[in-house]
Amino acid sequence: MEFFDCNCSLGITAIPMFRYAANALELEEEMAFCGISRALVYHSAMRFGSPIEGNQWILQETRGRPSLHPTWAILPSQTGEMPPSEALMRAMVANGVRALRAFPNEHRYSLDALTFGDLLEVLQERRIPLFAKQDLQRIGQLLKDFPNLVIVAVNQGPHSLERYLRPLLDVFPKLYVDTSYYISDGLVEEFCARYGPSRLLFGTAYPDNCSGGALLRVAQADIPQASREAIACKNLERILAEVQL
Repeated sequence: MEFFDCNCSLGITAIPMFRYAANALELEEEMAFCGISRALVYHSAMRFGSPIEGNQWILQETRGRPSLHPTWAILPSQTGEMPPSEALMRAMVANGVRALRAFPNEHRYSLDALTFGDLLEVLQERRIPLFAKQDLQRIGQLLKDFPNLVIVAVNQGPHSLERYLRPLLDVFPKLYVDTSYYISDGLVEEFCARYGPSRLLFGTAYPDNCSGGALLRVAQADIPQASREAIACKNLERILAEVQL
């Protein structure tokens, strides 16, 4: 069975994790060790340093490596650090980028309509997924303004957040969750029983987490094999195929 990781990174940080990939080659070695075929990847600088530089570095690292798919991090355009939405779309087309990431806490901005209204309208219209490392309450507020935004809540946990999450899942059909911290016993099975498997995406959050833990949780979940394959790779493949750049 193929695994397509939606949430992992490469690059050295100021305080490196115990196990990390300094570059694309080391990330591919880690993926091969764990049995992960492909990854939607970001550079650590996009989260802990400068997204402007990190967005370029991830293109350099993934060039010529078909198993690694680049993503970009966003910043408010009002500061002049990132171009307006249409110019950003053209740059994404030119560089083969089909997904964006948001790290509001790390970069000190509000992920809301006031700050990103124009861009979020474009993302919603073109079905471009936004992978957001943000608490579920704020994601819920965002979805009230953009109910059809394809948004993936990543790094949620490690404790169960179902009392926050399930009211949002009941109302917003384009909300997805990555499995990087979705490791409490029985959660994957109960999610699939209530919502089906189509809104869970396999993610490791490597190197915050070891890749094998998240993989093992999906591989050994007590769910039908078709559901396991959907979570492992097919859901992410479908979301990326629906992007209209």
